[in-house]
Amino acid sequence: MKIVNFFKFVLVVAFTTIFFAGCSSAPDIVVIDDSAVKSNAAPAEKNSHKIYLITMDLADDFWKSIDSGCRNAVAEFGDTDYKWIAPDVNEDLPQRLCIEQAVEDGAEAILLAASSPTGVNESLEKAAQAGVKIIFVDNAAEFDCVAFLATNNELAGRVAGETMKKALKEAGISSGKIGLTVNKSNVTSTRLRVEGFRKIFEGSDFELTETFFMEDDPQRVKNFVIEHPDYVAFFGSNERTALALGEQIKDSNSKQIVVGFDTSDAILKLLNDGALYATLQQKPQLMGYNGIKIALEALKGTYTGKNVSIDTGIAVLYKDSI
Repeated sequence: MKIVNFFKFVLVVAFTTIFFAGCSSAPDIVVIDDSAVKSNAAPAEKNSHKIYLITMDLADDFWKSIDSGCRNAVAEFGDTDYKWIAPDVNEDLPQRLCIEQAVEDGAEAILLAASSPTGVNESLEKAAQAGVKIIFVDNAAEFDCVAFLATNNELAGRVAGETMKKALKEAGISSGKIGLTVNKSNVTSTRLRVEGFRKIFEGSDFELTETFFMEDDPQRVKNFVIEHPDYVAFFGSNERTALALGEQIKDSNSKQIVVGFDTSDAILKLLNDGALYATLQQKPQLMGYNGIKIALEALKGTYTGKNVSIDTGIAVLYKDSI
C-alpha cells in the first residue's frame, strides 16, 4: 500500500510541475481557502447553491469585510456552498481567469467587484451563457446584472468634499492647493468619488490638482506628500491611498489635512492619532450580506429584478466618534 501511495504522489508532483511550467506566463490566481475559519457558517448541504465572491485583489481589509458579510448570510440562510477567490494583483486578466475558474467549478452566482468597466466583460459573457447570476458589489462592470450593491460614490465624494471644507474652515485656511489621490485610473468607484469631491470646491479659492495615481505602490503617495509641502490638504479616495497619506503625515508630523476613505484598523488608528481629520465609512459587510441574500433569492426565483442599483450608505467618522 505504501508503494502505491508513493507512486500516486510522484504522479501528482509530475503533473503539477508540467501544468505550472506550461502556465508560467499567466498571472497567478490566489484562492482563499477559508474552510478553517468558517466556524460561524453552516456546512454546505449536498444540493446547496454554489456562490463565489470575486474581489479585485486581496490587499484591503475592505474585501475581508465583504467576505465577512457573505459568511454571516451563509450562516443565517444556509443552502450555500460559498467561496472567496481573487487575483493577487488588481488587473483585468487575472480577474477574468478567476471568473472563468468559478464558472468551470459550477458557480451558480458570482458576487463581483469588477476590476474595470469593460475589461472582464468577455468572461462575464461566458458566465452569463452558463446561466450564472451576476451581482456586483462595490464596483460594477458595464454588463447586465441582477443587482449592484455599492456606495453612491459621487455622493460620497461630495460628502468628503464638504467634510474637507469643514476641516479647512476650522483650521482657518481659506485658499491653497489640495492633492487628490486614487489607486488606479480604471476603477469607477474612486473616479466618481473624485468627481463628487471636485464639485464641492467649484468656484472656491482652493485649487484642486490633477488626480495622482498610486498604482498599487503606497510609496508613490508618500513621495507625493513629501514633494508638495505647500499643499494644504489631501484626499485619499480609498483605503490604501488614505493609509499611505496618513502614515506620511504622521511620520513627518505635518499639519496638512487629510480626509480619507474606509475603516480598517490601521485607518482608525491614524484617525485616533490625528493623522487623518476624518474618514468615510462604507458598509462592505452589508454589501456582502445582501449580495448573498439576493443571489439566493434570484436562484430560487423569488428575486426577479435586473440591473437594480442598491445604495448601501455612507457615514463620516471623526476621532471623537470611534
